[in-house]
Amino acid sequence: MTAQDQAAATERLQRALLAFQAALNLLLGAERRLKGLPRAEVDAFWDGQGRRVEATVRAAATEAVAAFKQFSAAGLVADAGDRHLVSQAQRYLAERAT
Repeated sequence: MTAQDQAAATERLQRALLAFQAALNLLLGAERRLKGLPRAEVDAFWDGQGRRVEATVRAAATEAVAAFKQFSAAGLVADAGDRHLVSQAQRYLAERAT
């Protein structure tokens, strides 16, 4: 791979990880807002807006994993923080697949 390809893979990974972090924060915020609410309201949220939140997290996790694969294929090595986020994305996808 050329230096330009490596730079593109690095940029893609960074964008994907930032998007995944933002999506996780959105999900966490939603879960915090729902805490203590009646079950009917919680269910209504997850049947509507919550599905969009989950779809956003799933899409961001999928892109983070794909970007990491491209990054690794370029012969690059991610730092521990980035690897941790990729592991979170992989775990999120695996938990939703079962």
